[in-house]
Amino acid sequence: MKQDIDAASIDRIKKFVLDKTGILLNDQKVSMILQKLNKQINEGVIKDLNHFYYNLTTNEKIFQEFINFLTVNETYFFREFEQLKAFAEVILPEVVEFKKKRGENRIKIWIAGCATGDEAYTISIILNEFLEDDIKFEIFASDIDTEALKIAESGIYELRNVRFVHHHYLNVYFDITKDGKFKIKDEIKKNVKFIHHNLVDFSKYFIFSKSDFVFCRNVLIYFGDEQRRKVIDKMYEILNCGGYLFLGHSESVGRLSDKFCVRRINDYFFYYKECDCGR
Repeated sequence: MKQDIDAASIDRIKKFVLDKTGILLNDQKVSMILQKLNKQINEGVIKDLNHFYYNLTTNEKIFQEFINFLTVNETYFFREFEQLKAFAEVILPEVVEFKKKRGENRIKIWIAGCATGDEAYTISIILNEFLEDDIKFEIFASDIDTEALKIAESGIYELRNVRFVHHHYLNVYFDITKDGKFKIKDEIKKNVKFIHHNLVDFSKYFIFSKSDFVFCRNVLIYFGDEQRRKVIDKMYEILNCGGYLFLGHSESVGRLSDKFCVRRINDYFFYYKECDCGR
């Protein structure tokens, strides 16, 4: 087995994944991949790393299964609560008021890297709670992991996913299934559309154009710097005037882009698109 694991083969796999998805494979990921490939070689599924690389680059099904294996889907409802609180109580009312002055009554949101949908449904709950009835909203939630999207589409979650949901929201927006799981109600699901999307496939960003908010939290930490910059720039382009980009607590656009204006609320930084639009 060891003779099949050469640095050049690993580097080819890493480069292909980086170019194709933006994901930078660190040593921990490489070790995990090698364990998986070692098992496949021992079972006769593949001959060696060259054989795997050929399959990865020519077979879309194998590529998708590999990406599903690589992606991290550790998420839960109301993650980074203080950031969401600032969004709901400060930023959202300001953007709504701005849009009303322009005669607009629709909010568009893109959840990039939505994983199993916890965040998308969280935002839908917040908007349902905080928006007036005359303001309509739509949420586009995208991810590269097809297995995660299946869970998101089902809207059914384990207790660990909803452990930080206030009991009021649990009672109002979830049903308990016979096997003790939590199913999001249709009134929250109806405003969320899930899309299979690779963040470095810039040809499909038109789907998310004219967004008022983009949530891309704890996703770009897995990307290479060049891919991060390109994604951030494209997100800036598709945002509406006055629109906001939300990143994870440990993330920043600081060394990636100088296009965004920065605003601090408590311990969180928020990035918005300023333009000459009379705001």
